Amino acid sequence: MRQGPAIIPRVRYLLDGYNLAHWLARDDDLRPEQLRARLLAALQPALPHDAREVVIYWDVRTPGHPPPSEHLPWCTLHFVRSADEAIVDAVYDAANPRDVTVVSRDREVAGRSRQLGARVLSPAEFLKR
Repeated sequence: MRQGPAIIPRVRYLLDGYNLAHWLARDDDLRPEQLRARLLAALQPALPHDAREVVIYWDVRTPGHPPPSEHLPWCTLHFVRSADEAIVDAVYDAANPRDVTVVSRDREVAGRSRQLGARVLSPAEFLKR
């Protein structure tokens, strides 16, 4: 019996932007725009093969947004008051949380996301993909 092509699950990745950027940079003295630039550069070749969507949430405490040129064509950036809350809300609102993977090293975000049914990856696990 001939089998069709393997079906690759399509995953929605929700990334805790500054959480991931600080882990990657390992330097707390960088300005927010430097952290964003480093993370986006690291992600450039790293689109997960199973990604349906990649969303990066950035905490923004002051009015105004980073320049619109700071993006990758295959991801969406959201500038929110609290990335942690926005990520958990997105998992809660997902039609099927099992199709969502959260990337964060924040214990509360990871724990709440798992409770809602999402998969959680650490920054190291995600960037190895």
